[in-house]
Amino acid sequence: MDVTDLGKEFCLTRFSCKEDHDMVLRRGPWFVGDNFLSIRPRKPNFKPSSTNVSSIVVWIRLNELSIEYYEMEVLKQIGNSVGKIFRIDTYTAIEARGCFASLCAQVDIGKPLVTTVLIGGIHQAVNYEGIHKLCFSCGWIGHRKDSCPYIIRSSS
Repeated sequence: MDVTDLGKEFCLTRFSCKEDHDMVLRRGPWFVGDNFLSIRPRKPNFKPSSTNVSSIVVWIRLNELSIEYYEMEVLKQIGNSVGKIFRIDTYTAIEARGCFASLCAQVDIGKPLVTTVLIGGIHQAVNYEGIHKLCFSCGWIGHRKDSCPYIIRSSS
């Protein structure tokens, strides 16, 4: 396998075996450490600077989620209210850790992030891991609260 840096955090990967290429595209999601690796087939005339990334995959944490919700199907249902669930953390799945549930979800970055979900009549906070430019005022990705264009600031 050969990897070529295309800039703007994009790489071109060439496989020596078609079966490997097909398997990588078919299976997934793929991670390098805790970072999601978005993989798509190459398109002619690809230009990294004009490519639109509309979704990302992030780990979400549900702090103090009540232990009765630690069933795979229930966790998937809760997680799907945030985004498409790709993975449930092993310790969460086997109920080895009850202080928080950790789920991997694909979220649309063109919309404000879900900050709470209603579970059993209780508003459960949704915490996002590894999102560095997340505005905690409006919920959009791409800027921080101190530069949020949606906050009305006094002119004093």
